[in-house]
Amino acid sequence: MSTRLVLLVVLAGCSGLRGGPVSPAAPAPVALSAATPPVTFVRSTAESRVTRTIDVRDGLTHAQAMRTLVDALGQRYTVDVADPRAGFVMTTWQAPLSDGVPDLRYRTRITARFQGDDWKKLQVRGEANWVRGEEWDVGYDAAQLDSAAGDLRAKLGKRQ
Repeated sequence: MSTRLVLLVVLAGCSGLRGGPVSPAAPAPVALSAATPPVTFVRSTAESRVTRTIDVRDGLTHAQAMRTLVDALGQRYTVDVADPRAGFVMTTWQAPLSDGVPDLRYRTRITARFQGDDWKKLQVRGEANWVRGEEWDVGYDAAQLDSAAGDLRAKLGKRQ
């Protein structure tokens, strides 16, 4: 049995792997080495800037804004949770593919929430985890967050 397969089996059975199934649908941000996370991974804490805020254009009803948000995220990710009353969307955890197999050492997801009663702002948050030994390093994938925020800004943002 190869080392890679053993690692995947061990990680798949690890009780520390929380957050549901890992979807291989997203493209890999970068190739992973055995000991280091992708260069786009940024370790962070709750105090760091891991969100992007988008000013939502005028004229959208809540239903239109929510439908546009789900459709835009659904083009690149698998939407796991969508709550139209709260204006909240979360994608599944996704792992990059390595030789056609999900690399379970790294996972990412995107969450988005409309702010306030008028939904004039959309907060987009990126999350990423890199497994190191038996612990997860918590952070975000800077390239993925910027890309997702750019896509959402193009679909929902104010026209300039």
